[in-house]
Amino acid sequence: MHVSPATRLLEKRRQMIEVQEALDDKKEEYVRHEEAFHRREANLRKKDVDLQDSLIKFNKFLQENESKRKRAVTRAFEERKQIDSKQMDIQQLEKQHQTILKAAKNWVSNIVASQSIMT
Repeated sequence: MHVSPATRLLEKRRQMIEVQEALDDKKEEYVRHEEAFHRREANLRKKDVDLQDSLIKFNKFLQENESKRKRAVTRAFEERKQIDSKQMDIQQLEKQHQTILKAAKNWVSNIVASQSIMT
């Protein structure tokens, strides 16, 4: 079958239009995919920044807690030293009290003895 050159030209133009439409469709699809990629990339960057901010805040929280813990340990140590010191003071005062009490009893005994000698 013999096809005229005009018919072949029309067929080639139709094929060219179909190919061009397919290419345009692919270009639009590529643009949509690229836009979706950019949105996902922006979301990931935002999440990364948010995660870094959370990490910084958590690290600061940990540092503050460690600082508070160290202060509490130091304070507890100092309070323990004060308690030990006060207990030693109490023991010394109790010894002094016993010594003074013994001296007072001896003094009273001496007074009673001297009064009984005088009478």
